[in-house]
Amino acid sequence: MAHTVREEWLLAAVEELRPMFEAQGAKLPDAIRVTCGFPSNAKRSGAIGEAWSSASSADKHWEILISPVLAEPARVFDVLIHELCHTTAGAMNHGKVFGSVAHRMGLVMAGNSWKSTMQGPTFAEMYGAIIDGLGAYPHAPLSMGQTKKQGTRLLKAACGCGYTIRLTAKWANTGLPTCICGGAFNLA
Repeated sequence: MAHTVREEWLLAAVEELRPMFEAQGAKLPDAIRVTCGFPSNAKRSGAIGEAWSSASSADKHWEILISPVLAEPARVFDVLIHELCHTTAGAMNHGKVFGSVAHRMGLVMAGNSWKSTMQGPTFAEMYGAIIDGLGAYPHAPLSMGQTKKQGTRLLKAACGCGYTIRLTAKWANTGLPTCICGGAFNLA
């Protein structure tokens, strides 16, 4: 089925995964929302997914964010599984319960803890048909590093002695001060 909106794709994936989680003894809650959005600490930590407990939601829904830097369907799907593991009983952190559920769902540790996971050796066999059935993920990746930083609004003024100051254009137009050496500042 062709989806035109990311959230349709993600919600369809959740529904496809419900019976698979249940078969592994890890029932998903009924009230789950999933969307494409930056996790709260993505810029600092590089997080590509986040699950918010139903206790944080006014209407008691689990809220899952899948980072917009991801666009490859299989990767989006495995991050979704990681976040869905958090919604199962006792798995909000990355402890033993989470690890057990994630392992049964075909994920493996990407480092030395369950905070970062990746597709295990059986992942493609377990989910390939579902991912193919969902069709293309209707999204193009966003880059967090492409935004231009705002430059300074201050002008640089230097004296012949090497002393440098910065000041606004308003004050530069009013007149440059005299340097502590007695020399004159010039805009650099």
